[in-house]
Amino acid sequence: MMKQNKRRIELLLGVWILCSLTFTTIAGLTTQAWAQKAPIKIGILYGLTGIYAFHSTHGVQGAKLAFSEANYEVAGRKIEIIVEDDQSPKVAVGMTKARKLVEKDRVHAIMGIIWSPTGVAVSDYMKRAEVPLVLTESAAREITQEQRHPYAFRTSFSSGQMTIPFAEYVCKDLGYKRLVTFAFDSVFGHEEADYFARGCQKGGGTVIKQIFAPLGTPDMAPYLVQIKEQNPDAVWALWAGKAAIQLLNQYQEFGLKGKLPLLGFGSITLDEILDQVPDAAEGTISVYNYSLAFDSPKNKQFVKAYQETYSMEPNGFAAQGYLSAKVILAALQAIGGNAEDKPAFLKALRNVKFDDSVRGPWRFDEYQNATSNMYVLKAVRTPQGKVRNSIIYVLKDIEQYWPKGKPSK
Repeated sequence: MMKQNKRRIELLLGVWILCSLTFTTIAGLTTQAWAQKAPIKIGILYGLTGIYAFHSTHGVQGAKLAFSEANYEVAGRKIEIIVEDDQSPKVAVGMTKARKLVEKDRVHAIMGIIWSPTGVAVSDYMKRAEVPLVLTESAAREITQEQRHPYAFRTSFSSGQMTIPFAEYVCKDLGYKRLVTFAFDSVFGHEEADYFARGCQKGGGTVIKQIFAPLGTPDMAPYLVQIKEQNPDAVWALWAGKAAIQLLNQYQEFGLKGKLPLLGFGSITLDEILDQVPDAAEGTISVYNYSLAFDSPKNKQFVKAYQETYSMEPNGFAAQGYLSAKVILAALQAIGGNAEDKPAFLKALRNVKFDDSVRGPWRFDEYQNATSNMYVLKAVRTPQGKVRNSIIYVLKDIEQYWPKGKPSK
């Protein structure tokens, strides 16, 4: 009897050892096979030359920082990024680079794009190619509305999303009732000016005149004369880059600063502009979806890491690149790095949600456009003597605006 029991124990022990070895071998082979799998490829498409070169550099740096924090790896699988220059505003170049990333490089997703016409064109192509597109800016409203499709995601904002609630705030809470809008003469400029007028009306105010000027206008004085003649309570402006600097300087030189409060789209008071024309910009009130002044653990960590890595402060474009990369990483983590499973990848992207991002609470709406806080900012002088944006009000949980009405579910 004892011999039989001993024999049984030996047999059971042998089976256990065999099972353990088999499991270990299978696990090892699985890990090895996964490690040997080709890396996940992410295309990064920005205008590194052209009108958005400065902003695009920040966007790429923000994305690289996010991927580097993950050690360029997710769920045990390596990540490879491929950066291309879409040469904004050259839409044809952007399309060529998108095709190259998809058809030659075989990327699993593309992120980036600032210039809206490029975003519209590439979005349509990505629908046909069936590859996810995570737009970091490209505010063209139709991408997530009339032309929406399962492969297009936007992490920033759509046209009107910031402007309408901001206009309602300044006309209702700040008490401005008669306003003039002054924007560059483009589809986006006209659209945003119209949205400001709608929001202002909701807040009990009126836009008494809309003024538009060519983006490359050499002198804004004739337009400032028109503004002065209207004697408004305040002026809302949509300008960016060198044109924003020109407007701020001439607004001060023309004697309007301090007499007619200047309000604007966030691009008018980006930190790099405040650094160049601090005196002229001081006091300007704007709205944007990101601010260095946002006091949260994630934003503080981001700002510190960005400064240590690139020896400069991040701006909104850097934050957008960083956030978009974090969205992609979170989705890939949720599906165990299996980027080839497109239905699972798309579903995981739709489900990404952050309670505390560099921009605060953040999520996609059901149409794959970002819903987040918007920050009303005022350019103020710090104790150190610099002019920086300070958050004076938070527009919470703002969804994209539907001028034709939100579709019924």
